[in-house]
Order: sequence, then C-alpha cells, then structure tokens
Amino acid sequence: MRIFRNIRAVCFDVGNTLLRPYPSTGTVMSEVLLRFGWQIPPAHLDAEMGVFDRYYAQEYERDESFWSEEARQREMWINGFAQVCRAVGVDRQIAEIAEACYDEFDAGARWQLFKGTEATLEELRRRGYRLAVISNWGAGLEELLRSVGLGSYFEVVTASAAAGVHKPLPGAFHLTLDRLGVLPEEAVHVGDHPTADVEGSAAVGMHPVLVRLDEGENFDPTVDVASGVGEVPVITALPQLLELLPEVAGE
Repeated sequence: MRIFRNIRAVCFDVGNTLLRPYPSTGTVMSEVLLRFGWQIPPAHLDAEMGVFDRYYAQEYERDESFWSEEARQREMWINGFAQVCRAVGVDRQIAEIAEACYDEFDAGARWQLFKGTEATLEELRRRGYRLAVISNWGAGLEELLRSVGLGSYFEVVTASAAAGVHKPLPGAFHLTLDRLGVLPEEAVHVGDHPTADVEGSAAVGMHPVLVRLDEGENFDPTVDVASGVGEVPVITALPQLLELLPEVAGE
C-alpha cells in the first residue's frame, strides 16, 4: 500500500467517512413517524431508502450547488425524506414529518462513529498531523462534531452551507488549506465520494484517499474513480489510514 511522505495535514469528509446514521435512517424515520401516528417498521423504511438515494443522485447531478446554501440543502433533505414517506404509503402530514426527520438528525445521538474513528484521529494527532474537516453539510456541523466527541480533534471545520462553497469546487479545499497554513501537496483528503472527495481534492493538488466503510445499505465496492486522478488508495476501515501516514517529519 502507498505510503504518503512530506504530509502535514489530513482532512476528512464526515458522512460515511467518520460517522453514519444510528441505528439506521429507517429506524430514525420510524420513530418520527410514530409520533405522527404512523406505525411503519424500520426495516420497511430502510428497504425504501433507495428512493432517497436516487433522488439525491438526481439532484446532485442536476446542480450540486444546493450544498452551498443552508436553506437549499435543508430543502433537498426534506424533499428526500418526503419521497421515502410516500414510498411507504404515508399520505398525510408529509411535509411536517419530513421536516421532523431532518431536524432529528441534528442530534448527536442520531449518529454513530465508525469503529476506530477516535483512536485513528488521536494517533494521527500524536504523529504530528494537523486535522480538519471539509464536508458538504449544514451549518450545524461544528456543533454536531462536538456532540459526538470529535470537536477537539479538528483545527478547521469547513461545512459547505456555512462557508458558502461546496465540494468538489476548489474553493472548499483552498479555504481549509489556507486556514491550516499548508500547501495542497502537503495534505491528504479522506472521503467516500469519488467526485466530491477524490476528484475534487486531486484537482487542487491534494492526495485523495477513498473510503468504503459502510458495509450496510450504502456499501458499493465497485465505485469507479476518475482515470485522470491516478492511483488512489482505498481503505475499508479508518485505522488503515495509519498504514499510509508515518510520523510527520521532524516530529
């Protein structure tokens, strides 16, 4: 496996990289729906989550700039939850239910860290790396990271809706690198999205690492990485990063 040299900073995506919905998106939606009088099993909702995935892919392909504005990214999520509600037969109070689902995911209790996340971040920090987050996310990301116990690890948190710029645009990466005071070639970016994370970071001169951590509803072992990016390490567990990143030179 490739070993990165002369690296000073490691940047991370968040969703499906550091954490995932807990216990599952379907379970959270099921609990919300119950408050509105709908008894729909979590497994039924999880089975229909492909409706959301297809809607998201369509919106991202059409105009991914919704990630740069708080109101628009919120609208995307609410519309996606509404489509899942319709798919399982919900036919009233859909707007209110979808908004409640979105708001539910503001709580840290609705997210679970991937195994080894904290230990990996702690070891990277011990080795001398500066750590940051670059994520297409709402403006509440910093508070969410604090609530799940990760806030103290990151010097810089760039949430697209707060920063007004989203991945894969260069500005999202340059903004973070400038705040860290490191050059693109001195930084690794770790994320699960081939376009937003791999192609976006490579385009500005960073070193991408593709993660395939979620072996549940979203796992896809056949993701294609753009040929122009070159060789990209793929990890299936976050602690594998430690095999790529030795002690920072001079530390």
